[in-house]
Amino acid sequence: MIWSWSLLLCAAAASLIQAFFISRIRRTGAKNYLRCPSQEHLPGVSVIVCAKNEAENLNKLIPEILNQRHSNFELILVNDHSSDQTQQVVEQWAKRDPRVRTFTLKEKFKTPGKKAALSFGISQAAHDLLLLTDADCLPASADWIDLMTSPLRANKSVVLGYGGYIKTSGVLNSVIRFETTLTAGLFLGQALAGHPYMGVGRNLAYRKDFFYAQGGFKSHEHIASGDDDLLVNHGANKNNTAVVLDSKAYTWSRPKTTWRGLFNQKRRHQSAAHFYRTPTKIVLSLYSGSILLFYLSLLVLGLGLPLEISVCGAIMALIAVRSLYLIWQMRPVFQKFHADDLYLWIPILEPVLICMQLIIFVRNRFSKPDHWN
Repeated sequence: MIWSWSLLLCAAAASLIQAFFISRIRRTGAKNYLRCPSQEHLPGVSVIVCAKNEAENLNKLIPEILNQRHSNFELILVNDHSSDQTQQVVEQWAKRDPRVRTFTLKEKFKTPGKKAALSFGISQAAHDLLLLTDADCLPASADWIDLMTSPLRANKSVVLGYGGYIKTSGVLNSVIRFETTLTAGLFLGQALAGHPYMGVGRNLAYRKDFFYAQGGFKSHEHIASGDDDLLVNHGANKNNTAVVLDSKAYTWSRPKTTWRGLFNQKRRHQSAAHFYRTPTKIVLSLYSGSILLFYLSLLVLGLGLPLEISVCGAIMALIAVRSLYLIWQMRPVFQKFHADDLYLWIPILEPVLICMQLIIFVRNRFSKPDHWN
């Protein structure tokens, strides 16, 4: 009996810890609209896209970027050892528009992932303000460049944006968008609270001097991931970082279409966590650990101990209260990131996500991913 109530108390305590982080995530549900600045005398922006076998996606992305309202920008396209028609595509666009500058990497670098390509693109940038996205992304509006770089013009060094995934049918798509919404809510919410710890390369802006002040990717150039989150983790702080949550500043990508593709992607992302600063590791461990402790406590209660009616009633009440609280608190966040079809499914999708993350964690203990595409 005492063990049953002890485990129930652990589950309740875990829920309270998670509630603290939910309060941080809730910050992203508030309005955050920036006024697009006048187009007169705007500083230049270098938009950088690294591409490896992305010919089809580039033909969709490039015109969307060239149609941006910002009056002073260049588009740097770095072809990273592609074997498809990427080279022909970028050359054709460079001939059509003088704002497009193309570079092709031919030398094989020891640096895994896209860090060599991105470092090269940054070195070639004509402007100090850098805006990054991926070849398979599309900006949500023609104001994307203006909105994402506006804080840089106000002397911020880093701007964190939201990179979402397009809604399609199926459980896999729901899991992907659910995980993306929670991850964005956490890292953007922490940044709004003055504790930035990561960004996503699908939608990230920073100053060139910020990049070189961190030594570029030197401290983690030996791993495939981390060209976005580790750079932010090592150099961002409450004074030099801004968050842009205007939906016109989002980017949208097509999600993975197979579970294997999703697992490989998340394995690569998770492998960077080992190199986070210690305070970040503690915070993320508390967040993930609180959720895991909740489910493990209930699992042990349900499978390993004889339960009295009073304990069963307490368990059901805790599950119900926690579920209703999460749905109520997270609704504006899911609406903010255009995933409002998912918040009612939090009690089901959350344990699915936890199981997936545990599998990836165990798998990464035995082998590390070493490529980016």
